[in-house]
Amino acid sequence: MHRNFPTIALSLAGLGLALQPASVSAATSDDELWIEASTKGDIAEGVDLKLELETRRRDGSDEYIFGAEANVDTAPNLQLGGGIEVHEIDGFTEVRPYQQLTFAAGPLDFRSRIEERFFDDSDQVSFRLRQRARLRHKLATDTTGFLSGELLYQLRDRNEGGPERIDQWRINAGLTQRLGDIELTGGYLFQIRPRDGGNTRHTHVAQVGVGYRF
Repeated sequence: MHRNFPTIALSLAGLGLALQPASVSAATSDDELWIEASTKGDIAEGVDLKLELETRRRDGSDEYIFGAEANVDTAPNLQLGGGIEVHEIDGFTEVRPYQQLTFAAGPLDFRSRIEERFFDDSDQVSFRLRQRARLRHKLATDTTGFLSGELLYQLRDRNEGGPERIDQWRINAGLTQRLGDIELTGGYLFQIRPRDGGNTRHTHVAQVGVGYRF
């Protein structure tokens, strides 16, 4: 199956681009580096907990994130979970609690997440829906490849009267290498933010992560 991995990745990337409006030709592009440190493990039977710290390096102000997430096995191949993230950009804070449902089917998993987003100096709480499909495949004994596509849809803007719209498309691919209790991850994330008036933005993200499993 790993021989088809690049073909699947290119197909998913093409699908994301095909779904963009005509204004994509006027899109602007930028680059970022995301660095994550995390720890994850079971805290009870059928219950796992993850804590993470992340920095997102970009032109302008960098972003810093602290997150905590817990998931509970509610049925075979089904998890119900939730968490919270705190995002900080140059003194501007967003607090983001969320709830999610994840269904696994062999190497595939499907996640539905709803986020409540609390911003400084906003009119109201923003709501965003996230739908992700992910493929994971073991390429060697301790090496796993992954590929995912995700739709982020803004259900309510933080400002009264703001638009309901597609917020982002995300296409993500990479590898995770396990070294005992340590996991090293490298990946590439392509973000597409479609906007009216030819203001679509593309972001190319290099991802580096180190995680500890307890």
